[in-house]
Amino acid sequence: MARRGTRKAPKRRRKIFSITNALFSLGFANILSQGFFKTNIMTFFLQGSGFGDMQSGGGISLVELIKRPDDLGSRALGWGQTALPTMVMQSFGLAVSERIFKKVMAMPLRRINSSLVTPLLGRGVRL
Repeated sequence: MARRGTRKAPKRRRKIFSITNALFSLGFANILSQGFFKTNIMTFFLQGSGFGDMQSGGGISLVELIKRPDDLGSRALGWGQTALPTMVMQSFGLAVSERIFKKVMAMPLRRINSSLVTPLLGRGVRL
């Protein structure tokens, strides 16, 4: 009887937190919060939470959305529908600029990671 092959264990990648990926993700989240809630991402999360006196200028915060989800939710969806073309163009521009930035800055970021970031923060963080 032929011997069955054993299954190889899956290769596991080291979990790495990328600071530049986090910043670009924050940019995409800011585009969405501007379109749907008419406020930036920091004001959306922190207004009404006691972490400073932030003014939204007519926008919707998370605390307000939780308190009155029915009318504010429909208002946010309406704002999102009207701002959809703008959000698409901004997202496209940010995605293109992210690719260009990563191509142009590949070597400098690699050098900064090896000389500064890895010794200070460890191998689990990179730029």
